[in-house]
Amino acid sequence: MARFSHWMRPRLTYVPVLVLFVYLFLIFGYRNVQNERLRVDLEHLQRQLILEKPNPHWNYTNSWRRIGNASLRHEIYSAYFDARTEIIGNVRMDEDQITIGSLRIFATLPVRLRDSKVSCIVRFADFSSQEIVAEEAGAMHDVHNNSFAAWSIMCPLHASRRDPMRLPQAVALSYASNRLSHLSPSFIQISYPRNMSSLFTKSRPAISVCVGPLQENYSNVLRLVEFVEMYRLQGAAHFYFYYVEASNEVQRVLAHYQRQGLADVFEWNVQPHLQDLHYAGIVAQFNDCVYRANVVDNYRYAAVVDLDEVLMPLKHNSLADYLRQCDEGRTAGFVFRNVFFYRKDSNDTFNSPTHVLNRLLYTQSKVRRTLEIMPAYVRSKLVVNTRSIVEMGNHQVYRSAPGFVDHVVHPTVGLLFHYRDKCINCKMVLIVDYTARRFGSLLFDRVDTTCLEVFMDRHGICELA
Repeated sequence: MARFSHWMRPRLTYVPVLVLFVYLFLIFGYRNVQNERLRVDLEHLQRQLILEKPNPHWNYTNSWRRIGNASLRHEIYSAYFDARTEIIGNVRMDEDQITIGSLRIFATLPVRLRDSKVSCIVRFADFSSQEIVAEEAGAMHDVHNNSFAAWSIMCPLHASRRDPMRLPQAVALSYASNRLSHLSPSFIQISYPRNMSSLFTKSRPAISVCVGPLQENYSNVLRLVEFVEMYRLQGAAHFYFYYVEASNEVQRVLAHYQRQGLADVFEWNVQPHLQDLHYAGIVAQFNDCVYRANVVDNYRYAAVVDLDEVLMPLKHNSLADYLRQCDEGRTAGFVFRNVFFYRKDSNDTFNSPTHVLNRLLYTQSKVRRTLEIMPAYVRSKLVVNTRSIVEMGNHQVYRSAPGFVDHVVHPTVGLLFHYRDKCINCKMVLIVDYTARRFGSLLFDRVDTTCLEVFMDRHGICELA
């Protein structure tokens, strides 16, 4: 009998541990359920609020502005009202306050900022102000050993349930290491939807295109026109261009598309940080663009690409057709894997019609690509669901809203055609790929038409740098 008691004693000691584990599981499970119910109720109540844009005359044109002490070279670019409460960590819904959304702010700050606390100073139409401690503030990914980085700051907005509902008009950043940021704040206008009635409606099922910054006095006019017309054939409805430096001819083309309502063009004045910020602040620019497409213009999709990159469906007529058939609604980003076409490769102009003025289109004359398909997230580019994006990277989505996941496009279904000016490895095996030529007939006509409209004084010739 003694042996039996001795054998049972160790097993009995597990019982209290098991009971404690079950108790904690039930407690945390109950809290999660309560939190989910709170968020569902909050979202329902939020949609019943009447939110009016505080500045209906804001034209949505941003530029980099210094924060506080000019010698520190801290800068702020844009701020967006984000109605998604599911990305806010601590929401409120009680008798006094309700969470109505958040502000997403993009800035350029040192990678190792000394401050543990960053605040948003929001200003209302009557010039009253309020300070809100940021819930999130940090350097975004893709720093690449630079001393400065693109920062994303999120400040939650809580409104009183007893006072009239009002939204802030402008916002500034404040933190202790830059004393002037508090004493003399640099306010920027907050971007809201152009049409506030679209705030909680379904996004428009259209593709916008976020183009990497034009820099080093970009002058390849023919490539720019071909890029725009190729994506229009693929179903793109709008383009966002940011330029550091561009030739007069390129600016004429951009102005032409702007007049047609096809493009928004923004000066990207990052000259003070060209040497200490990765690739002219491309991460800040892509994030600004995706938030702009979502918040301001309500586009469901944004293709995040550079001017030498074409997202190419292989089994669908266009990018729009692919998304229409394959998007089930919970995909954050469609990841297209990279293959290279090289500029130094010989031109094949066999399919160029004899009557066209601009014959050397890069998607039509470069027909040999690398056999090797690069892994996902290595030089990949994406089409993203703008409503899902919290933080966008150059080659991947770094953070998405709850419930959204990436989808890596199978290489037999779609690829990223990357037309490089310089070889990554000039000895890579090349194979012939005529896929892009299915757009050739329409593409040649569209390019010539645009070049004639913009450069009639040059007989419709777009220069090829």
